[in-house]
Amino acid sequence: MSVGSRIRELRESKKISRSEFADKLGVTIGAISNYENEVSSPKEPILFKIMEVLGCDANYLFQDSIDIPCMKDNFSVAEHNLIKKYRELDAHGKDMVTTVLQKEYDHIIELRDSAPQIEESSEESDNITTIDVLAAHARTDVEQTPEGVQHDLDIMNDDSMWD
Repeated sequence: MSVGSRIRELRESKKISRSEFADKLGVTIGAISNYENEVSSPKEPILFKIMEVLGCDANYLFQDSIDIPCMKDNFSVAEHNLIKKYRELDAHGKDMVTTVLQKEYDHIIELRDSAPQIEESSEESDNITTIDVLAAHARTDVEQTPEGVQHDLDIMNDDSMWD
């Protein structure tokens, strides 16, 4: 969807006529038509007024027009809802969430870094190293060998045992 289409969509969803929108922005109706039809682009001061009047940000308007790597991340509806809740928190709440998130992140990195590395080969690429947390705690009573680890994985992946 183009920037102009997004402007039109937001304007119409807020039930603002082109005439009202033009008045709020201090431009002509023809300018609004040109923005929405991508004949011309609003200058920076007008663009800021557009975002204010429509209650949106530049990320929304330009999401399909620019290639920003972080914008390629797809968020689930649940993740989006968490972000919305986070934005409603005061400084104390944000600090609490950040603290818990950092502790959990550090914990999972520690688990990942302490897990044994298993060499796997596949048709796409040979010798791909992946890190799997194989159990809640690594065994310390026996020496782990790649064959033993693979045997354990084969058993765990054999669904016929659980029928």
